[in-house]
Amino acid sequence: MHGGPSGYRDARPVVAMVNTNRIRPVVAPIAFDYLYEPLCEAGFAPILLDLCFEDDWRPAIMRMVARNAPDFWGVTLRNTDDACFSGKHSFLDLVRDMINEIRAWSASPVVLGGVGFSIAPGAILSRCGADFGIQREGERSFPELMSRLRKGAPVDDIPGLVFRRRDEIVVVPPGMADLSETPARRRAFVDNARYFAEGGMVAIETKRGCNRSCIYCVEPGVKGRKVRLRPPALAVDEMERLADRGLDAFHINDSEFNLDVEHAHAFCDEIRRRGDLARRIRWYAYGMPHPFPQQLADAMIAAGCAGMNFGVDSADDRILRAIRRTFRQRHIVQMLETCRKAGLLSMIELLFGFPEETYETAENSIRFMQACDAPLVSLTAGIRVFPGTVMAEIVAREGLSNSNPNLHGAIEGNEQMLEPLFYLPSRLGPDFVGAISRLVAGDSRFLPMNSPIMNYDDNVILVEEIAKGARGAYWDILNRWRKRQSLDEPAGLTEARS
Repeated sequence: MHGGPSGYRDARPVVAMVNTNRIRPVVAPIAFDYLYEPLCEAGFAPILLDLCFEDDWRPAIMRMVARNAPDFWGVTLRNTDDACFSGKHSFLDLVRDMINEIRAWSASPVVLGGVGFSIAPGAILSRCGADFGIQREGERSFPELMSRLRKGAPVDDIPGLVFRRRDEIVVVPPGMADLSETPARRRAFVDNARYFAEGGMVAIETKRGCNRSCIYCVEPGVKGRKVRLRPPALAVDEMERLADRGLDAFHINDSEFNLDVEHAHAFCDEIRRRGDLARRIRWYAYGMPHPFPQQLADAMIAAGCAGMNFGVDSADDRILRAIRRTFRQRHIVQMLETCRKAGLLSMIELLFGFPEETYETAENSIRFMQACDAPLVSLTAGIRVFPGTVMAEIVAREGLSNSNPNLHGAIEGNEQMLEPLFYLPSRLGPDFVGAISRLVAGDSRFLPMNSPIMNYDDNVILVEEIAKGARGAYWDILNRWRKRQSLDEPAGLTEARS
């Protein structure tokens, strides 16, 4: 802390970094660790106000002002909502209330950022009431903004800046940092040890951006369409430092780990070059079925990888083509065989409810997974419609109104699609979830469809399992718990909690 009972205050301008994310299990704000050194190098004194661990966040804001009188506030929004059809829980009102509380005690500028903010920066700035926003990454733009504000210099050309100009909100095109010039961070600003103890894993980034065009996904918008690679040695430096502190379960935070196969392989090779590091850690990643060569899967296992979550979405080629995925059924078969040969644990995510979905295409996906003997499959019905995506354009053409039978969630008054809005074609019928659930009844390879068990917002089972010592990707922890409980039906979830 940079202020205390003695009244001493650091001579540098104080920046209060506010984590607004209060979901359980807890997820560390990795961006704050990446921002800490750039802020210090720019002459600022960052202080962490982590509202995740505050029972009552309002007094915590008041105490921050009383003790440190921040000159600036940096507020992060990780997610706009839980993106879960069965939950539909928005976080925007909470963040707005937190910013209002800051304003009640402090006149210093409030800057909003984070992945969630970058989904719709102009609309969210207006909704939450911050003074400024930073779209996408902030390692350069955030310190630059505060430096210029202190000098009274113009700010309207700062990459990614979102600001008010009279009655309009201006969004400056974001920049794209060269990750080869970004050093490994110490990862000591955030209390990663506590997040590991209560969250079960720690995040690592090996690349930024996604060059795919899936019709529902916000990743290219919030991280950029250009895939930028971190030098593997820098990413592994970060892992090794954390592992030396006892944090040994990692999740690769990339959009898709195998977007660049050569780079992914080099990352694995770098881990193996670090003596016994591969034996001291285990890590998980998101990935796509293609390209996924056997050599990469083998290298991942040798480097300590414990599992891969494949966002397959559908196993019907008609749907895969319609949603602009770059693989087909044959690649799914190859991926599963590759994982089996390597001994790599895998989970497949299926999403149902795209505009072209029929009961036939949905059943085809299920039957295909059964025929391939996929080891673990999660099932979700209802596609979250985010602004700026092709899905949003489809909804706009169909009509964003209560008369559109394909829409669920917040509809009227949600033109900017900030509140949870889901697409599920009415042709699937009122009992679609029940029908699919009956198709997989008794098949332990399938996780319950639209079950609270797969909603990572306030997940009691995950919290309890992590408290008992479980570590790793949440899908893996839940699957281990489910096997112990021998529960394959949603009813079992209620029994386990009662």
